[in-house]
Amino acid sequence: MDAHQFASYRGMVLAVAVAAALQLAVVARSPSVTADAIIFSAVSKDLAVSPIETLRKYDQHPGFPAMLLAGARTVQALGDHRDPESWMLGGQLVSFICGLASVCVVWFFARDLFGLAAANLAAFIFAVLPVPRSSAADALSDTPHLLFYLLAAWLASTGISKGRILPLIGAGLASGIAYWIRPEGLEVALVALAWLIWTGFREDWGVRRLGLATAALAGTALIVAGPYYVLAGKVTSKQLPFAKARAASLIAELKQPKPSDSPAPQSTATAASAPAPAVVPAPAAAPAPVVAPAPAEPSIHAGATRSWRPLAKAIMSFVNSGIQGFKWVFIPFYLLGHIELFRRRPDWLRLEFIWTLGVVHIGILLTVHLLSGYIAHRHLLPLIALAMPCTALGVMYVGELLANRLGGRRTLATLATAGLAAAIVVPYTVRPFSREFEPVIEATRWVQTHAAPGTGIVSNSPYVGFYGTLPVAVLGHSTTSVDEALSVADGRAHYDYVVLHVGAHDYRPEWLAQVETKYRPIQVFPEFMDGKRAMRVMLFEAKDGPARLARSPQ
Repeated sequence: MDAHQFASYRGMVLAVAVAAALQLAVVARSPSVTADAIIFSAVSKDLAVSPIETLRKYDQHPGFPAMLLAGARTVQALGDHRDPESWMLGGQLVSFICGLASVCVVWFFARDLFGLAAANLAAFIFAVLPVPRSSAADALSDTPHLLFYLLAAWLASTGISKGRILPLIGAGLASGIAYWIRPEGLEVALVALAWLIWTGFREDWGVRRLGLATAALAGTALIVAGPYYVLAGKVTSKQLPFAKARAASLIAELKQPKPSDSPAPQSTATAASAPAPAVVPAPAAAPAPVVAPAPAEPSIHAGATRSWRPLAKAIMSFVNSGIQGFKWVFIPFYLLGHIELFRRRPDWLRLEFIWTLGVVHIGILLTVHLLSGYIAHRHLLPLIALAMPCTALGVMYVGELLANRLGGRRTLATLATAGLAAAIVVPYTVRPFSREFEPVIEATRWVQTHAAPGTGIVSNSPYVGFYGTLPVAVLGHSTTSVDEALSVADGRAHYDYVVLHVGAHDYRPEWLAQVETKYRPIQVFPEFMDGKRAMRVMLFEAKDGPARLARSPQ
């Protein structure tokens, strides 16, 4: 490669360097990985022991857990054998590398569409956005999935536009790999297949050429993705309603000792272990105000209104995630980019394929919200990345307007516009995540230091089991009360301590009342504000008497 050819890649190298610096800053400032990363760590450990059983047991696809396992083994081979830190670092290493590689794919994608200047801007903008960088600093599947999703979309658009077989083979392979990481990865191959057939008939490729192109794309995708169905016995169970309910219990399996073969001893606690009587009358008072008002309109209107509410909530959640994905600053540039788009007369076939892919992904996200009740900001990563070339055009359009109005060079005006927008966004990009779990980790380590042999912990936080070695009686979806959590916990331990994360996700206020009947508070950590929610961690110790011995071996 001569100096001139290397110079054309300087913008990409700069964007990768910026992304690396920001990801390092986020990793250094964040105390731990997010809760979903704990699930992936559990899947990885099981994958190392029994791969086939793990494929069938978990709803998470095994692609990223396998990559996390490789990353953890690499970290451990370098001398770090801490548990769980080596697993956490292994997952972050994989996401970190995939985050940088995805910046490169955005650059190549934008260069093929709109040229070198747009590619440099697109890669730089993607490198400074908060959601892509925080995801690349965490141990989650979204960034590795994004890399192969983008790679598949780029190669598919090239193969469809130019009728080339090799890019179509690459697209099928990349889409199949993306499917092993997340189920929506296969959508690239499916959308591309439809576009390929339509293009072949429209441009009269002929039966032989169209058949070969179709086989190249569909065949490679099937070869890569098919074994998951054969081995796991399912296309996916991720985001199905029952899968969401099982997620909390899967978190608890990490470091949770297996219960003894003998039946768990029954609690010897007396009336003190029963829920407080004050809770019982509450439901009786509730029906009166609900039943009293008579509907003014026919019930069909109320039913129609209720039927639209889930979809409206899904749309609002999607819009909010989109705003956060672009961090609102770059949304006007994306919209303005369409003006420049029509002036440039690009390869419309490739753009129409990208738009179709975006529409399909939006439909999948809305469906996910209807099934599971949420859309995370990171779920929009493919849409954000696909929008980067057009966003870069918007920045160039504004730079040209400023240069014409104020005088000066268009390149400098464009760079100033991009730099100002990046300066606004970067403080959000380097914000740490998981800070609200620092008190949980601190409380867990305190118990580890002070607990006697045979002690267990009752908790509603997955971080207690992740960072500790003591048995955990888990409060969550499957165990909705303290008594229920104790009844299914390891009977060989006596649960002398409670670490209660008050205000956390899925926290139930009645847990505090139940805990206070058996335990006394010994430490309360300062509140952490997560948006509008006040979160605090309370550490309890068992009172003297039967409650303390409720789970002791008999």
